[in-house]
Amino acid sequence: MDRYFTFLYVRRGNAGVKSIRIHRILTLGVLTVIISLLVVSISMVAHYWKIEVDSRALTELERENENLTDRIKAFQVEIDDLRQKMSVNFELQNRARLMANLDPISEDVWQVGVGGPEPVLMERELSATDLLFSDFEGDLDRIVRQSALQKKSYAEIIDILERENDIRNSTPSIRPLKGGFISSRFGRRMDPFTGRIARHNGVDYFARIGTPVMSTADGMVTLAKKNGNMGMTIEINHGNGFKTKYGHLLKILVKRGQRIKRGEIIGLVGNSGRSTGPHLHYEVVFRKTPRNPLNYIIPEGVYYD
Repeated sequence: MDRYFTFLYVRRGNAGVKSIRIHRILTLGVLTVIISLLVVSISMVAHYWKIEVDSRALTELERENENLTDRIKAFQVEIDDLRQKMSVNFELQNRARLMANLDPISEDVWQVGVGGPEPVLMERELSATDLLFSDFEGDLDRIVRQSALQKKSYAEIIDILERENDIRNSTPSIRPLKGGFISSRFGRRMDPFTGRIARHNGVDYFARIGTPVMSTADGMVTLAKKNGNMGMTIEINHGNGFKTKYGHLLKILVKRGQRIKRGEIIGLVGNSGRSTGPHLHYEVVFRKTPRNPLNYIIPEGVYYD
């Protein structure tokens, strides 16, 4: 009896009780099979679910990888384009340095190299992806250093050009008036009052009374008054050793200490002082020595500003 299981069940109504005997081994075998099937089914479902989840995750990773690959390619194109532009800027910068009388930057200096690990060691220790991003970082770092070098170089160029521009603006270089003609040149000439040979330290421009007189360079007015034989006179200090004088004026339109720009009207042609007729006496003095003003006048039609 111990080898069987007896199951009793009650029928509906008053049909009585019925018993079923099943061998223990068969019962245990059936239960074992059922339990095994349940376990296998659950395991298969779980495994399938894991495969499905992993598949979705893999699909998402592949999509992200494709996006990342596209972004890396675009980034590489941008870096290559930026590197090309930096190369063009390098050439233009060296042309600007030559114009400013500065030594060009050499190719070696332009690479602005820095120290780092040996390439062989990097290849051993880093993966392909790490090496790719390491190259990106190296390119970007080099471009940043080159940009800093460019900024410093352009600062030097601008400083020199600004100083040279100040020198150009402060150097007499235009006619002091429009129209008129030269009635007496620089050098030895016969004095119209005494008839003797005397030195003439400037150039006389014959022009109508009231013709505007212009400053021939940037500077500061150091004299603006009647000055003996020169009559109504203006003197301008342009710096860098240059001074200009404008004599025999009808009227002075500036004041002592006033800053003047090249081409600015400062007075009117007149006949004041020791003069035989309306004209402008114009002098250029460099380091206290009179110079021929005609040597400091750029011909008409030539750009000077």
